[in-house]
Amino acid sequence: MQHVKGLDTLRAFAVFLVIIEHFGVWFDDTSPSGRFIRQVIIPDGGFGLQLFFVLSGFLITGILLAAHANAGSKGLILRNFYVRRALRIFPIYYLLVATLYLVRYPDIREHIGYYLTYTFNVVCHRTNSWNSFSHTWTLDVEEQFYLLWPVAVLFTPGKYFRQMALVAIATGIATTWYAINRQGHMAPLLVQNSLDAFALGGLYAWHHQQPERESWFRRKLLPAAILASTAYFIVKGALLTGTMKNDWRFLTKTINSIVALQLIVMVVNAREGLVKKYLLGNAALNYLGKISYGIYLYHYVYINYCCGIVNGFFYKITLPVPTLNAIIHDHHVDYWLQVAIMVVVAAVSYRFIEQPLLKLKDKFSYKE
Repeated sequence: MQHVKGLDTLRAFAVFLVIIEHFGVWFDDTSPSGRFIRQVIIPDGGFGLQLFFVLSGFLITGILLAAHANAGSKGLILRNFYVRRALRIFPIYYLLVATLYLVRYPDIREHIGYYLTYTFNVVCHRTNSWNSFSHTWTLDVEEQFYLLWPVAVLFTPGKYFRQMALVAIATGIATTWYAINRQGHMAPLLVQNSLDAFALGGLYAWHHQQPERESWFRRKLLPAAILASTAYFIVKGALLTGTMKNDWRFLTKTINSIVALQLIVMVVNAREGLVKKYLLGNAALNYLGKISYGIYLYHYVYINYCCGIVNGFFYKITLPVPTLNAIIHDHHVDYWLQVAIMVVVAAVSYRFIEQPLLKLKDKFSYKE
């Protein structure tokens, strides 16, 4: 599947939305104007996660369909798909888990078996609570999706693919409704709850394989996505003002996913121009998108464990210079300094750990 630089830009925005969710914003959001910007204008971390999920569904499905269309055997495709995913996902994840285990980071030793098997989302679901490393529930959902979806994509006859994807979407919506409104969970944390997001991306990938399908999908999708975008803001606003019953909260995730899909469709079909050149093709944003997995994996640990240490370090070294001390401890400067450190950590990880291993993926082609 051809690489689209603009999708890396979407990843960069998605991971930054997650950072905002966990780290707050760089401006004062206690004033009426700041609160309006924070709660209405800037999408929340949940939207960032749905964007990641829809994007995963689109890319994984596209890769698998393209490999199958090139006459690769299903067994070979599955084997090499899992090897390539392992090379991308496992190294820095297990390295981080091992490091946190050794330094006795909170909650790691207590649930080490779940972290090692990518099943901690089950613990979050069962206890209906978070801990200091619980952001990895999304990685668990992704890994569990990788076990299920490739088999469904490769072994579902082409003429039934759309129906299969629609069933998956309906399953995601129905199980989310059940989790929130019947079980009272704070969030839909199991893989079946996110099938709507993944399958929406997969459905578009299936249509994207052929020009006539692509054209039909965009003609049908664009009007629906515009309505969904409007509904998203209406739902979000109603929830904030308390005028909508919580019974309808389960729809927000699916609406987020549809809006995310609309962004993907726009990026994939973007025409040459200023937006494509300076935004979607922006080298800095593309790079942030490439290292977004590391940013996501490390950021929560950094926020919980390292921020105080870093603040204390800078406080001590700038104490003899009151002016510099005041600048360093300005909220805006401190915010972007901490974000910059998170990015640098992910960049170093990508350069010295991830990139060398990613080169091994070439040894596992989907062709015979």
